Amino acid sequence: MINHGFEENKHLLDGKKLFLVCRGSFDRLDIAEYINSLEPVRFSGFTPNPKMEEAAAGVEAFRESGCDTILAVGGGSPIDVAKCIKHYSGTDAPLIAIPTTSGTGSESTHFAVIYENGKKLSVAAPELLPDIVILEPSTLKNVPEYTRKATMLDALCHAIESHWARKATPESKAFAEQAITLLLKNKDAYIANNEEGNAGMMEAANLAGKAINISTTTAAHAMCYKITSLYGFQHGHAAAICLAEVWKHIDAAPGITREEFVSILNELGMKYPVSEDKEKDVEMLAGSVNVQRLSNSPVPFDKDQLADMYRNIVRQK
Repeated sequence: MINHGFEENKHLLDGKKLFLVCRGSFDRLDIAEYINSLEPVRFSGFTPNPKMEEAAAGVEAFRESGCDTILAVGGGSPIDVAKCIKHYSGTDAPLIAIPTTSGTGSESTHFAVIYENGKKLSVAAPELLPDIVILEPSTLKNVPEYTRKATMLDALCHAIESHWARKATPESKAFAEQAITLLLKNKDAYIANNEEGNAGMMEAANLAGKAINISTTTAAHAMCYKITSLYGFQHGHAAAICLAEVWKHIDAAPGITREEFVSILNELGMKYPVSEDKEKDVEMLAGSVNVQRLSNSPVPFDKDQLADMYRNIVRQK
């Protein structure tokens, strides 16, 4: 259930014993005062790329808390941790999500990302889809500039890849098309941190999340994870530079061309990774991609083709 506006929907939190999953930035939000007045049990013991052991600590904390509702407030990491807490605790407690970035779409998907022994693990189950979502644009006003850009690009990549995906359906394509249209319409106002632009971008990201909830993503996302860890790029930034390369081999998406997409990257100043040993990095990157995750791509890629694409992405120092 998607609800717009915190003030109009804060009653959905009333009367519940809340287990709040958030990071330290939560207290800077306008909505924090009201949520804190409900005296939630807070769990913040996780990193930006959450680990399985951190989620396990959350499960234990939730079981000991006596709470009856899980509330996730934050970007993809807090929402994914909250999903894992619900999943691994085996609870039927409702999960409420309030996203504070517009990009991951995690509030509208039934899967989560967690890292186990340094490797990305995707957890998927019907109960991971939040029961209640509150979209509150004011949560975006303090998002740092780089994160603002990267999360917007993540939403755009979700929509484009969803439309390409072999598992796409008429419903997911409709969500993707709506997301692209709304994102491009609000891009400039969102980057300028305009209230109306923030609201439009939050809706676009939610629609893109609905699209990948059905179709999942394709090659660009499969390629981007090692770039994130190797070069310290945020996820949406890494996905976008991979998508620009993958797009050379795939038909156009509705409402945007590759040239327009690359123009957006340039306009935002999104740089490419620089390596002191390019071939070593290319070999590492190509070997890091789970080939099975490429199966949703409309065009198949083998390891040699992946290496060629990475050579075009990574710059030699």
